[in-house]
Formats: sequence, C-alpha cells, structure tokens
Amino acid sequence: MMSYKCKECGAEFDSEKSLHAHIKKHNLYLGDYYVKHYPRYNKLTGDPIQFKNKDQYFTTDFSNLRQMEEWCQKADFQEAKDYILQILIKRVSAKNWDYAPCHLELSKAKLPNIDLYRKYYESYNKACAEIGLEPLFKRPLTEKFKEDFDVKVFIDTREQRPLSFHKSESLKLDFGDYTLAGEDFTNTFVDRKSATDFIGTFGKGYERFKKEMQRCVEINGYMYIVTEKSIKDMYKDFFPGKKISTLNWAFSNMVKMQNEFPRKCQFIFTNSREQSESLIPKLLALGKEVWETDIQYHLDKGLI
Repeated sequence: MMSYKCKECGAEFDSEKSLHAHIKKHNLYLGDYYVKHYPRYNKLTGDPIQFKNKDQYFTTDFSNLRQMEEWCQKADFQEAKDYILQILIKRVSAKNWDYAPCHLELSKAKLPNIDLYRKYYESYNKACAEIGLEPLFKRPLTEKFKEDFDVKVFIDTREQRPLSFHKSESLKLDFGDYTLAGEDFTNTFVDRKSATDFIGTFGKGYERFKKEMQRCVEINGYMYIVTEKSIKDMYKDFFPGKKISTLNWAFSNMVKMQNEFPRKCQFIFTNSREQSESLIPKLLALGKEVWETDIQYHLDKGLI
C-alpha cells in the first residue's frame, strides 16, 4: 500500500486525502504546503509556479503556451523535442485515451500544438508513433475539399433556425440536423449548434446527446457537431457576469465525447453561419474521405 508522508512532522497516511486533511492541523493551506516543500519554477522566467490545485501545480512549467514556445526556441533542440513528447505521454497516460489528442484537445488543454510537433518530428503522426499511438485524426486534407458539391441537403423538420443551402429539402431525421440522401448519402450527419445550444447540450444535456450519438454509431454513422461561433468569441461573450465554469464544463464534455466515440464524431467551431453553410455540404458529400481529417486544425490555419 502506498504511504503518504507529511513533510512537516513525518506522520504517514494511507491516502492523499488523509494527508491533505492532516495538513490543516499545521495551520497551512494546501497550496502553502506544496509550495514550501515542493517548490517549482517557470522554466523560461524562473518565477515560482502559482498553485491552483495539486494536479495543475505539478504539470505546469509555464504561464502560457507562448512562453513554452519561446523556451523551445531557446533550448537545445533535442531537449525541447524530448520535453514536448513527454507532455504528450503524460496527457495520454492521465486520460487513458485510445488515441493521441486532436487539435482542439491540445488547444483547450494548453498543450504544445500540432505545428510544434511538426517542427520537431516532421509530422504530428510521427510524434504520436513515438509513443505507440495514432492521433485521433490522422489523414491529410483531401484536395477534393477545394471543389464545390452540387448536392441536396436534407434538413431535419425540427431544426429551428435552418441554415441556407443552394438545394435543400425538409425531412424528419432520427438524429442530427443535416444529411444527404439517395446516391449522395455517405452515412454522415451534422448537428448544428448555436453557442447557447452547445453549452446546454454538453453541459446538462450531455447524457441525452450521448444517446443520440449511440444511435448514430449503431448504423455506422458519423456525426459532426458544428457550432456557429469560434471558441475565442464564445469566451468573450461569457464576460462579464457569467460563470466561466459552465463553459469549461461543456468543453470538458466535448473532449470526453470525442474520445468515448473515437473516429465517430468531430467538433467544429466556425466563425459564422455563412461559414457553416459553406462547410457542411463538403463534409456531407466527402463522407469517409474526411472523417479522420482534423477539420478544425485546417479551419484555424485558414487552409479551408
């Protein structure tokens, strides 16, 4: 059995929870205890790491991603290369996912981005191969994405604010808001969300949407969840006066769902309804050709 020893008095406990309860007897806050006995410093600036919680304290080396990138530029190439790989290993081990994180997960967790892995490992796929995993989305963007697709988009009759397409028709769908039919059907569906819808669905509505995803998977379908606002703008809109924890909870459940249904769903945040209208017919028409492509990465890089 693992033993937890108090650095103040030497008393030993059989659980971390018991140790943390004991620390209060020394008139110390948890943060004060760990900062005193396990001092940690910013790898770039040398400033003490600020304590928010134990997990954050022992996994933080920089104040932000920009500092990490600056340190990588100044550090020995091999040292930086090894460092960002270790971060990936720790993330995968902590979450126990079957695939390495996608662009959105790396971004939300403030981890090294795909471009940084490409710099040191030639490609993100190669970096993931170093730890014996594939990335959640491993395929490059097909050249066909540049084409226009003359397809009829079927819109669920319950869709309250339907997007506008060149050709469309209303149809009751079992799940999702948009799909194609007939010869154009690719087992691909799109669930459109406003920012408010996203927060509600992946907050309190998570379990309900999970059942919808299960029905989609049962017919070998694939679901894109397209939110018509960027993550940056969603955070802007949440200030002032709203609980940011509600938004963070939704994003946490987003990552959870992507890994509970790996390669069966993908989240995309566009900048507007117009961008969603341009994107959705391509996603539906190309089907499996882009199921394993990190669409959000290419969108954020301005490549589509």
